Amino acid sequence: MNTEIIQEILDQYGDRATNSIFERSFYTRDLAPVPELLVGPLFRTLPDIVIRPESTEEVAGIMKTAFKHNVPVTPRAGGSTVYFNSVPIHKGILMDLNVLKGVAAVDETAMTVTVKPATTWIELDRYLSTKGLAPKSFPSSTPAATIGGWFCMMGYGIGSLKYGSLLSQVRSIEVVTPEGEVLHLTKKTQPSLDWYAASEGTLGVVTQLEVEVRRRNDMKHFLLQFASPAELRTAMQAIIKAAEVPFNMHFTDQECLKGMNALGIAPGGLTEGYLLAVDYEGSEQELELAQTIIQSITEKTQSVTLLQNETAELEWEEKFKAMRLKRGGPSLLGAEIWLPIKNLPEYLADVQKMSRSYNLDLFSYGHVVTSEYATVMTTFNADELYTIRYIINLSLVKKLHDIGYHYGGCPYGIGLWNAPMVGRIHESSELNKLKKIKSDLDPKGIMNPGKVYRAPFILNPFNYTLAMDVLAGVRKVLGKGW
Repeated sequence: MNTEIIQEILDQYGDRATNSIFERSFYTRDLAPVPELLVGPLFRTLPDIVIRPESTEEVAGIMKTAFKHNVPVTPRAGGSTVYFNSVPIHKGILMDLNVLKGVAAVDETAMTVTVKPATTWIELDRYLSTKGLAPKSFPSSTPAATIGGWFCMMGYGIGSLKYGSLLSQVRSIEVVTPEGEVLHLTKKTQPSLDWYAASEGTLGVVTQLEVEVRRRNDMKHFLLQFASPAELRTAMQAIIKAAEVPFNMHFTDQECLKGMNALGIAPGGLTEGYLLAVDYEGSEQELELAQTIIQSITEKTQSVTLLQNETAELEWEEKFKAMRLKRGGPSLLGAEIWLPIKNLPEYLADVQKMSRSYNLDLFSYGHVVTSEYATVMTTFNADELYTIRYIINLSLVKKLHDIGYHYGGCPYGIGLWNAPMVGRIHESSELNKLKKIKSDLDPKGIMNPGKVYRAPFILNPFNYTLAMDVLAGVRKVLGKGW
């Protein structure tokens, strides 16, 4: 990046812009502790400059400068993913959006809230609670995840089973294009706001969102213990088809339960079985119906145990601690997969075959987010301090995705590291359509380049598959004690 452009930006934005190597270094990673040995030779993750705009107008000004000089721009707020979605790989400008937060307006007649993109979901929930309102859905990473960030991801999480994805709840957005134009979009405009959902910051910078909210209702929580994943699936499907749709369903496999028990954090001190947390929200009548539904499920399945209310309520309170197994770490590696519910038992069975084959513990848990799909996270302990071992262990993430793909699943989120598998996520016709939208809206390719649409050459599907399979073979032969 031209030093004259950097100096111009520094002069314009003062202490809200920096080219300090120390400060820029904090933006070279996200939650994934990927070794420098793997990243450094392949990508240029240190941005040339970091800018913290405090208004839509400043975002537009930055984009105009970047567009004029063909400078890559990577927007970032919470940085709470593990796919390098918000990490630059071609240097350029890192646009830190964390100053753009707060609620702009609440419309209780329309039941919407207008919010800035870097507002976290926990901040929004606390604000809405003072008005007797609540978000319709929110991610399991609510304390750190931002409204704009989740919209630019797939946007399925807690509450999606009842209220749909975040995209279905967004009425309008304000977005700054790569050329610096400010647009106000709805589902009926051209371009449509739909194009920006799950775009991972590759089309423009979302600076405001109007999102539907709900009345804050009472809740009722249930926790069921099953002897097998087949029984777990049957219960899931029965509960989904019942007259009252749950707000949330979260499952934990037996290995995950054992792992938590070893750390002293298992619900109710349980040591075996498959758990299903079912959470309802609504009127008193709706919650009474929910009680009837769960009682019916337990009566039809002899091997199911309905755990105590206190245990179920505690599991709900722990809903944002899905990564608590990291305590057995020091780190976790894993794959998050969009998986058909009907194939969950078969997926879990193959995961355990893999566990035995590679002599490691694999833990699976996830959320049911539609009537047919769940987001499943399968993880294992790793240690990034042992760099070579850690890189070899990364091959097992690909093996987990292979199992998910075999059962109709695909990666949940793309970024950089899942880009080699983009063909599993999108049909070729759909991917071509997305590429056309990208080229139309970002003709110079400056918005978060190198993500989502295709893998960088070094990570093309052939190279990636060959390398991961070779490393997995090495892991199987040499890594029994890792």
